[in-house]
This record gives sequence, C-alpha cells and structure tokens, in this order.
Amino acid sequence: MLIKLALGNVRKSIRDFSVFFLTLAFGVCAFYAFGSLSDQTAVIQMTSDQRDSVQSLMRIFSGVSVFLAVILGFLVVYANRFLIRRRKREFGVYLTLGMRRGQVAAIIAAETLTVGAAALAAGLAAGVLLSQLMTYVTARLFETTVAGFSLVLSPRAAAQTVECFALMFAVSLVFNVGTVSRFRLIDLLRADKVSEKVKLRSLPLSVALFVVSLALIGFAYKTLLDHGILSDGPWFGLATLLVSVGTALFFFSISGFLLRLVQSSKGIYLRGLNMFVLRQLNSRVNTAWVSITMVCAMLFVAVCGVCTGLSISWNMNQAILEGTVYDATITYYPRGFSGTEDRGEGALAAQACDYDMAGTLSAAVPEWGSLVRDAARVRLYEPSADEGGLPVAWALEHTEGDFGSITNQLFVANGERCLGMVRLSDYNALRALLGKKPVELGPDECLVWNDLATLDDIWGAFAAQNRELTVIGRAMRPRAELAREHIGDSIGGTVSGALVVPDDVLPERAVAYACYLNVMFAGSREATQQPFVDALEDALAVGASTEGRFFDGTGMVDSVNGALDLRDVTGSTTITTTYLAIYIGFILLITCASVLAIQQLSEASDNAARYRVLHELGAEPAMVRRALMAQIAVYFVFPLAVAVCHAACALKSVNDLVELLTGYRIGTALAATVCFVVVLYGGYFLVTYRTSRSMISRV
Repeated sequence: MLIKLALGNVRKSIRDFSVFFLTLAFGVCAFYAFGSLSDQTAVIQMTSDQRDSVQSLMRIFSGVSVFLAVILGFLVVYANRFLIRRRKREFGVYLTLGMRRGQVAAIIAAETLTVGAAALAAGLAAGVLLSQLMTYVTARLFETTVAGFSLVLSPRAAAQTVECFALMFAVSLVFNVGTVSRFRLIDLLRADKVSEKVKLRSLPLSVALFVVSLALIGFAYKTLLDHGILSDGPWFGLATLLVSVGTALFFFSISGFLLRLVQSSKGIYLRGLNMFVLRQLNSRVNTAWVSITMVCAMLFVAVCGVCTGLSISWNMNQAILEGTVYDATITYYPRGFSGTEDRGEGALAAQACDYDMAGTLSAAVPEWGSLVRDAARVRLYEPSADEGGLPVAWALEHTEGDFGSITNQLFVANGERCLGMVRLSDYNALRALLGKKPVELGPDECLVWNDLATLDDIWGAFAAQNRELTVIGRAMRPRAELAREHIGDSIGGTVSGALVVPDDVLPERAVAYACYLNVMFAGSREATQQPFVDALEDALAVGASTEGRFFDGTGMVDSVNGALDLRDVTGSTTITTTYLAIYIGFILLITCASVLAIQQLSEASDNAARYRVLHELGAEPAMVRRALMAQIAVYFVFPLAVAVCHAACALKSVNDLVELLTGYRIGTALAATVCFVVVLYGGYFLVTYRTSRSMISRV
C-alpha cells in the first residue's frame, strides 16, 4: 500500500521532481561517460604512448570525480530539502490520518528510490550514447582512427557510477527521514502559512556598500588587465581577492536599494505586474545573497575553465600541425642547455668539424642513408652585448606600440639576453629542405626571423621602425618582411626573435648556442620514425632526454624529436585539458543551475497564495505567466551576467597567454562555450519556469 501511494505521488508530482531527476540524470551521464573512457579507447588504434596518456588521464579523473561527487552529494541533499519543504503539509495530513512516522519515512524512501532509479537508468543510457561520441572525439584529438563501429559498454564505470549515486541516495534518505521525524505535527500542518523573515537594511549603508563594491571590482579588473596572469608579485592574487570581496558586497548591497531605485521610475514600476515582480526579487536577493554569490563564483569558474580548456586544446592541435613540418629534429647545445657554460673539449670538437651534424651522424649510424632522404642544419648564435650582440631590452625600448602585457613580460624576462643570429647559408638550406627558393641579402641587410605567430606584430614594428642596426660592429638594415619558417619541430615555435645575417657577419670561430638538424625521412613517418630513433640510440647511446654525448670527439646530439612523438604528446595534453574543462564545467554548471532552480521552485511554492490573489484581483493568466517568467529570468540571468563580466576580463588576459603559447586566439572556443552554457543553463531555466507555472496554476 505504501509503495503504491509513493508511486502515485511521484506520478502526480512529476514536475516537482523534474529538477531533482534532471540533475541526477546529468550527473550519472557525466560520471559514466568520463569514467568509461579507458574502455572506450580500446577500440581506437592507438600507440602504447597514447594508451599511457589515457591511463594518466583516468587517474586525474579519479581524483577530480571525488571532488565533483561531493559537490553533487550536497546538491542532492539540497534538492531533497526543497521537496521535503514543499510537502510538509502533505506529510502532516498523513500523520493526522493515523500513519506512523516510520510509514511516512518509508513513503519518502520509496519516492526517492523510484526517482533515483529512473534517473540512474536514464543517465546511464545517455552516458552510453555520450561515451560513443567521446570515442570518436578522442580518436580525432589523437589523430587516429576507430577500428570499426562497436557499441562498447563499461561494466566497471557503470558499477562505480551506481555505487557513487547509491551512497548519495542513502545520505539523502537519512537526511529526509531525520527531517520529518524532527518536525512537530502542528509545524507540518502550518508549513504553508509560515513566511520567511526579511531583514531590512539601511538605504544609505546599502548605497555606500554598492559604490564600494563597484570600485573594488573595477580596480580588480584594471589590476588584472595591466599586469596579466603571469605577472611577478602579488597582482593576480590581489585582483582575485578584490573581485571576490566586491562581488559579495555587490549582491549584499543591491537588495537594499534595488526596489527603491526602480520605484523612482514610475513608468517602469507601475507597468503591468512589475511592482509584484520587483518586490519578489528584492525579497529573494535580500535573503539569498550568499548563495547567489557562490553561484556567481562557480559560474565564473565554469565559463573560464571551459573556454580556456577548449581554446588551449584546439589551438595546440593547430599549432602542432604547423610546427611539425619536418619528420624529425635533432638538437645539440654546444654550451649546454642553459647556454651559460661551454662544454669544453666537446664544444671545441663540434666547432672544429663546423657542426657538420649530418656528416657526423651519417658516418656513425649505418642505416642513415636508407632512412633519411634529406637534411638541413641550422646554427643559432647568441653573441653577447660585449661581442656586439643586440640586447632584447634594446629592441623593446626602440619599438613603439601596445603589444599586450604577456608579450611585454616575455621580453622583460629575456631582456638581458641578446637576439639570436643565423647565417644566411643555413637559413637558405632550411628553405631548400622545405622546397622554397633561397633568399638573397645585400652585405648590409638582415632579416628578422620569428616563428611565434603571436610576436609578428612586435617584430614587424621593430623592423619597420629601426632602419639601421649595429650588429657586431657592422651597420645593418632590416628588411620589412619577416622570416616565418620553423627552425625545428616544436609545439608553437622556438625562435622568439633572431636575425638572419650574411655569413661573414659572424666570426668564423664563433661557438653556436644551438644547432638544429632537420630531417626528412626516405619513407613515411609512421614506418620510418621508430627505426630512425632506434638506429640513433643503438649507435649513439642517446635518447629523447639524454644529455649530449660525444663519440669519436665529433658527434653532437642532445635530443631527438620526431614529429609523430610531438603530436602524441600534444594529443594527450589536448585530451586532458579538453575533457577536464568540459567535465568540471558541466558539473559546476548543473550545480549552479540546480541551486537557482530549486530556490525559484521554493519561491513559487511559498508564493502560490500570492499568485492566487493576483488572479482574484483580475490579473489575466498571460500577465501572471509573464510576471513569473520575468522573475525567474532575472534570477537566472543576474548572477550569470556578473560572472560573464568577470570572465570577460579574465579571458582577456587568458587570450594573451593562449595566443603567446599557440599563436591563436580563443574566439572559436568562446563561441563553443557560449553554446554550452546557453543549452545547459537555458534548459534548467525552461524546466524551472514550466514547473513553477504548474505550481501556481494548481492554486
């Protein structure tokens, strides 16, 4: 009988349970889809390194899932609190009719289990579909293929998801039963007649705090925009603290004068049911400013996290495609990786053989001729200021323009270093390897070389504004065009500013800072890269992270970077940032939307009698519905609008950082984030409105 009653309650109150059901289903879907990633990737044709990357990602997900499960657990308890409050009078009637508290608790347990089971089933079904989509997305990010279509189910992920949410239901049941058992019968029967106490605040104090909040937020914005995210000192922490305090004061103070501010405009205040809507909003913000502030903060983190994660992922993929134009790059640092100390005899031996990396390696590696089709060596020199080099700080001081805080920080950090220099013959050898025509320079001409797209503006301005440079005691005129070729395979770029000069500008016995040997394989990358790396390791006893070793006094190798290896590394980074951003952003968004939805549903339930009075006073149903929608829309949009303002400021600095790392802006990711937020957040808004409308229409 109790089970039948519980099922009937769920059926007739399906809209009341809609937010609870939707939140659980979304949570189950996300937990299963991301938890099953390792099983889904079994059907993807991956290398061993890529599979290791997926396993590392799953370990990260395990830790993040614990944090997100705690958030969802609190959300489940919060949602159940609304359902209990909504039905206090109903429970009081049950007790009046002779039911024991244990029987009422059994009804609550049956209802919770019914909704929970339905949400688990729907969430798991949606999770299976989402995981199938993620399989193809993962394959796309790793630039590999799926070995035929197959519906892959993950019993392990399903079991973990069920265990996690079963624990949430158990905690929720304990909370529900304890809540009902503590209430007195008279409190349950009079629940719908008890109003929440509203504290009135001083108008002058509210106005003063509002002004202070705007000042704090504005100063925080200016601090972040002026100094950037990577600035030295406490600027980023200061901006974070100021915007947090300012946001809290903003929501605390605005309810104190919002109503009176609108009342001063009679045309707005007296139009339609605006008077009723504004009073409802004022009352709600007055009592819920803490939760609204927290929702605003979580929305800010969700928007910034999703946008930053997606932009870094997508842009890194594009950057690595453009940065791996050679099949492999072998690098040697004669002065050590830091460039501060010579390697003694090793550097002298390398200098004596004119850094002939290709000749030395072909003599040492028997398979060289069958594996390598062509190769080109580039030597990068960094003469000091005492040797006639051009300091980076001088270049920045003599170049006018606003190039962004991140760019300025980069150059200030390298201000003591001098611009690199490359001989024209080396540069033309690199162009020949890429199938390009050679460049000709006059005896007094040089070419500015930069392979970081984000620095094109500053180096273009430098070349245009400084028509004569003194380099190693020689007057040089930079050409207007920039050299844009990549000096070697890399993610994004390596040369943040160098000069291509005639060969005779640099002393014949100069010691190079770095030597790059770019290689084109005789066969495909997939078939040749691993034999090439194995042959180098066998002959030279070096690996990708091995310190440079000298053989026969002339060999030079510090690292070997294959294009496919760099793409694999980028693919793992891309997947990690993309999925973590979506995972965390998804959970935070449904948490924020659920909190706002539950608060508005609670408000609609408490104010059902007031809406009945509106009907009795002659308000048309359409007018009442518009008033309800306006109230819910403002309540949803208000914290989102503040969060978007904060995010716009933060993303401006993030955009500088992303552009510096990848050469691309976050425009595409920003559009995807907007769609993500609108669909998920807007969906909760529509569900909240329809459920609230159903509540007030029953009165």
